Amino acid sequence: MIETARYNIQTKEWVAIFEVKTGSPVIISVPHDGLPFNSFSGLFEPRKVGHKGRDRNVWSVAKDVINLSSSHAVRGLMPRTLVDYNRAWPKGINYYPLTQKEVHTALDDARLVLAYLHYHMTIDRLIKRSLRQFGNKTLLIDLHGFKNSPPYSPEGGYDLILGTGNRITVPHGDVDKRLAEFMTERGYQVFLPTDITNGPQEDWYSADFITRRHSEKHRINAIQVEIASRFRESGAYALGARLSSDFAEFIRSHCSA
Repeated sequence: MIETARYNIQTKEWVAIFEVKTGSPVIISVPHDGLPFNSFSGLFEPRKVGHKGRDRNVWSVAKDVINLSSSHAVRGLMPRTLVDYNRAWPKGINYYPLTQKEVHTALDDARLVLAYLHYHMTIDRLIKRSLRQFGNKTLLIDLHGFKNSPPYSPEGGYDLILGTGNRITVPHGDVDKRLAEFMTERGYQVFLPTDITNGPQEDWYSADFITRRHSEKHRINAIQVEIASRFRESGAYALGARLSSDFAEFIRSHCSA
């Protein structure tokens, strides 16, 4: 349960917003753990192209993090089958020029444009508020979940993958490196991208529209954080709770630095 004494909470245009009353330099975005598609089946036109899977239980992790760290949060409630908040609209953008991944847009049903735009306008508003209060300490964290580890993973796979477009979305300092070091010290396997991509293809989960668009638009630090499925599975409460606690501790240290 979110502590309402600390937050202004509202739902508008299928976006749930948790705004810290006193302000925060950290905004957490959860675009792919919305409501189940069967709640909307037959009402809207599904997306024809692109992944439609739900990042199940990412919101459960995010909810614990914001309770423990007093961060703003934005959760998209539309299922990914209808709206992918982490894609551009009305034209798609290819961030993977080497592998030429299929380019697709955020939605195909024009009736859902307001929900999509409101998600990004809310992030814009919270970033502007944070910049006024905290300047370059402002940090956008876009939370996702992954099932398959990249082929370059260590034995057992990664626990966390940090996506910054190979550090193009961290224009101020080294918050990505500090996050990786902090979580590694607590026993997690963390992938941290380098400044230059080598090899025949880009890093997996290298950050997409939300991270890149808002970092470029506002010149802020932004990190796409991918969480392995073992922390989000049913029955993995202890693992998920520990991850949330450690992640929140890093955010508190970032806020107080």
